[in-house]
Amino acid sequence: MTKTRWVRDERGATSVVQVVLIAPTLLLILMFIVQYALVAHAQSVAEAAADEGAAAARKADGSEGDAQERTAKYLDSLGPKMLSERSIAVKRTTESATVTVTGRVISLVPGIHPKIRETASGPVERFVAPIEEGP
Repeated sequence: MTKTRWVRDERGATSVVQVVLIAPTLLLILMFIVQYALVAHAQSVAEAAADEGAAAARKADGSEGDAQERTAKYLDSLGPKMLSERSIAVKRTTESATVTVTGRVISLVPGIHPKIRETASGPVERFVAPIEEGP
């Protein structure tokens, strides 16, 4: 019987080293791309929620509580787990209403915890009596 000899080639060792170096780098790049997409989506969700809250606060009979509640419901419906440590700040004066949504985005890349802040504001609706014209 003859023994089979395995002949080793140095090309195989080089390709293993290349895979060991390139695969984690490509995976990290992919994670950064997905993280960027998550941040962009979270900003969009926060901006839409702030707009909804501002619309509620801008009504003539609106209040800060209405805006707070509407913003929270909107965040819960669009992305309940999208933002952690989220906060909603509402400021309503006789002339303007402002809603600010802040929070941290889900993190895929270790050591990176993006924080976002979106604000929406506008004038408060008010009733203006019609001008009566004289005879």
